[in-house]
Amino acid sequence: MTTTATTTLKRWTAAELRRLPAHEREVVLQAAAEQAEAEYRTNPELTAFEAFGEDDLHVDSASTETR
Repeated sequence: MTTTATTTLKRWTAAELRRLPAHEREVVLQAAAEQAEAEYRTNPELTAFEAFGEDDLHVDSASTETR
């Protein structure tokens, strides 16, 4: 099995990633980021929502009181 196959097939825990040398950890995280990018670009369920509801943001509030 190649390094690329290992990084894309294995589910790494945070502890396992911390134990890797920095270069190997970067390879694993880069592969995960590339997979996530593809998923976010092709799966609208991951991005088709509003992060904040109408009452969650206070930028339009007429109140000058400090929160």
